[in-house]
Amino acid sequence: PPFSELEQEFGKGNVSNIFDGRPFQNHTSCEGMDETPSDKVFLLKHFGRETQSEGNIAEMDKLGYRPATHAEAYEFQKKQPDLQLKFWIIALGSFAVVDGGRCVAVLLGRSDGRVFGGGWFDYRWNSSGRFLVVRK
Repeated sequence: PPFSELEQEFGKGNVSNIFDGRPFQNHTSCEGMDETPSDKVFLLKHFGRETQSEGNIAEMDKLGYRPATHAEAYEFQKKQPDLQLKFWIIALGSFAVVDGGRCVAVLLGRSDGRVFGGGWFDYRWNSSGRFLVVRK
């Protein structure tokens, strides 16, 4: 949705500027994915340890999952809006380029409500986050 609609849904100041209309690129693990609207099987993967994005993607690939894209994260939060109030939900499947770095979609909660935010792909993720993945 347009940035203005996202702000209506999440609240002013609760939407990252990565959703301002700039293009998103899919991670190589999502190239050739089926983009036909369908019921997707989502999984929130909690590694319980500090992790890095590429390692998470490789580990989930072995289990038959790929990372969710920013559009799928938006779709997921529509069905499960309260989950992001409990923990960060990170979608590594697509990214927008910001200041030369890759920025991915992150669903989270703050005292003023739900947030559709962003995080650096090359960030070291702490042990509390959940990663949104989709069955291949």
